[in-house]
Amino acid sequence: MKVSRKWLQTYFDEELPSAEELAEIFTFHAFEVEGVEQVGDDWVIDVDVLPNRSSDALSHRGVARDLATLLGKPLNHDPLRENLPAWPEAPDLEVEIEDRALCPRYMGAVVRGVKIGPSPDWLVEALETLGQKSINNIVDATNYVMLNTGQPLHAFDLSLLEHDDDGVRRIKVRLAKENEKITTLTGESYDLAPTHQLIVDGNADAPLAIAGIKGGKRAEITEGTVDVILESANFNYVSVRLASRELKLATDASLRFQNDPSVRLPAFAMRDLIKLVEEVSGGKFVGVVDAYERRSEYEPIDVTLTEINTVLGTTLSIDDVEKILVRLEWEFSLDGEEFAVTSPWERTDINIKEDVIEEIGRIYGYRDLTGTLPSLPYEPAVVNKNQYYTDKLRELLADAGYSEVITYTLQDKGEVEIVNPLASDKAFMRMSLKQGIGKALDQNAQNGPLLGLDAVKIFEIGTVFNKKGERLSLGVGYRPLVGKQGKADNALLEDVRAAITAIGGKADVKVENGVVEVILDNIIDLLPEPDHYDTPLPWDVDARYTRWSQYPFVLRDIAVWVPKEIAAEAVVDIIKEQAGGLLIREEQFDTFEKDERVSYAWHLVFQADDRTLTDAEVNERMQAVTDALNVKEGWDVR
Repeated sequence: MKVSRKWLQTYFDEELPSAEELAEIFTFHAFEVEGVEQVGDDWVIDVDVLPNRSSDALSHRGVARDLATLLGKPLNHDPLRENLPAWPEAPDLEVEIEDRALCPRYMGAVVRGVKIGPSPDWLVEALETLGQKSINNIVDATNYVMLNTGQPLHAFDLSLLEHDDDGVRRIKVRLAKENEKITTLTGESYDLAPTHQLIVDGNADAPLAIAGIKGGKRAEITEGTVDVILESANFNYVSVRLASRELKLATDASLRFQNDPSVRLPAFAMRDLIKLVEEVSGGKFVGVVDAYERRSEYEPIDVTLTEINTVLGTTLSIDDVEKILVRLEWEFSLDGEEFAVTSPWERTDINIKEDVIEEIGRIYGYRDLTGTLPSLPYEPAVVNKNQYYTDKLRELLADAGYSEVITYTLQDKGEVEIVNPLASDKAFMRMSLKQGIGKALDQNAQNGPLLGLDAVKIFEIGTVFNKKGERLSLGVGYRPLVGKQGKADNALLEDVRAAITAIGGKADVKVENGVVEVILDNIIDLLPEPDHYDTPLPWDVDARYTRWSQYPFVLRDIAVWVPKEIAAEAVVDIIKEQAGGLLIREEQFDTFEKDERVSYAWHLVFQADDRTLTDAEVNERMQAVTDALNVKEGWDVR
C-alpha cells in the first residue's frame, strides 16, 4: 500500500521523521518497504502490508496508529475512537440480506440533492499523489475514506433503482443465479456462478455490484445523478477471496475484504463518508439503514510473562511488558505475572497468545533480541535403516569419484499411470532408473571439456514403481569421454560391487549401455539393524561456490614446438595471458619429443558469463596466443 507522509502528518501535532527514516522504522518493526518516492511536495512510502496486518493496516489511519506506537507519539485524533452519531433511519430504503454468514453487515445511507462535479483540489491531490485517478466528487470521496480508514465503500445512483408503489427502494444481498451476468463500471462483462455474492436492486432483482469487489454499470454515478445511496458493508472474507480468484478480478476493495476487516468498521467509515459527501457535493443527508446483528465482544487473551520471555528469548520484566501494552493502547489486567490482554476491535488478527507475544516482540524490537539456541533434552535420533545404508552408499560412491544426480520420477512409459499427468511424456511413474541415468550421461558428456573430466561418473538412489508397489533402487552410470580409453564396463562393475560389499551386502550386477541398476530393498533387509548414525566428516571450510555460465563454451586445440628445456608451465602462462578472461580451462593432452625439441598440446575452453561467444571473438584470442608463441626463438605453433 502506498502511504503519503503528508497524510500521515495530519494525525500528529509533532513533526514526523523524514520519509527515509519512517521507512527504516517500518522495516525493522512493522512492514517491509518497497520504496520511497517524492511526489510534488509530498513523499510516498510503498509499504508491503502482509495478510496478518491487512485487516487494519491497509489504511492511513492503521499505519498512523502503528507509527504512534513505534515513535511513542500520541495521535491528535483517531477516527476509530470517536463517537458515532445517532442516525435517523432512511424512510424510503430497505436492506435485505439473504445469508448473514456471507454478509454480516450492510449499511445504506441516502444523501439527496448532490451536485456531481470535480473534486476540490486538496482531494484530487491526495488521491493523485498515491496514483489514484480522480473521477468525480462522489467517487473520490468513497476512495478517500477507504484509503483513510481501510473500509471499502461504494455509491449508487438512487434514481436508477426501481421503487415500489409506496416509493420504497430496496437493496438486496444475495448469491448470483446460474448464468447470471453483470457489466462492471469499467465495461467488462462477467459470467457469474451461484458462489458469487451480489448486491442487487431488490425490486427489479437486477445486479448492481459484485459484493466486496466491484460496482456495476446499472446504478453508476453520472453527471445527472442527484440522489445517492452510500454503501458501507462487511462481506465474508473467504467468499470475497474465492470470487475474486474465480472471476480473475482483483480490486482495492477485494484486497481489503479478503483479509477480514472488523464488522464494526463500516459505521465509522460511513460517518466520515456522509460528512465528506455533504462537504464536496452540497447534498443533504437523509438517513441510514443498518442491517447488522451485533457479535459478542472478544474475550481477553491470557499470557504469562514466562511465556513471553520463553518465546522471545528475552528477560523482559512486568514493567517492560506493561509499557509496551500501554504504547499499543491495548486494554489489560494483571494477576501475578499473568496478563489478560484485549486488543482493539479493529485488530482482527489478534486471536491467540502467540499473536500478543509477536506484537510485544516487534514493538520491543527484533534487533534487540539476542539469538540463543534452544536448550532441549538430548535424545538420540531414531535410526532409519534405509537412510543409514543409502547414506553409506553415497559416501562410498562419492569417494570413488561419482556424483549424485536426481532425475525425473515421471516418464513416458511405465506400469503406474498418473491420473492427471503434467504432460504427455510424463504420464507414468518410472519403472527403472536406467532411462534417467542414461540421459544424464548424455547431457553431462557434452560438457566434458568444460568440466575437465576423463569420464562422466554418476549415480542416483531413488524409488521406482510397478504394479506391485514401490522399490528402492540404485542406478550407477559410467561414460568415458571422447579420446579417453579404459575398460569402462569392468571399472563400473568393480566400483558398484565394492560399494555394496563395503556395506555388507551382496548382489549380482550387470552393465547395460554403461549403466548398472541394483534393487536395494532385498539387500538392505538382510543387513544388521544400525543403532546410531555415524558422525559425519566436517565440511571443508575452504570450499567455495562458483557460478557457472548458462552460455555455451567453445573448444579449441593448440600444439607448439619449443626447445627441450622449456617446461609446459612456461607455455601455459603465455597462453593464459594472451587468451584473457574468456579462457576458463586448459588441459594438456599430449607431449612428444624429437630432435632436442618437445611438442606440447592443449585443449582450450572459452566461455563468457554474459553472452554466446562468436567464432570471430575466439579466433582473435587464438591469433593473439599464436603470435605470442611464434615470436619466441625456437618456438613454433603447429
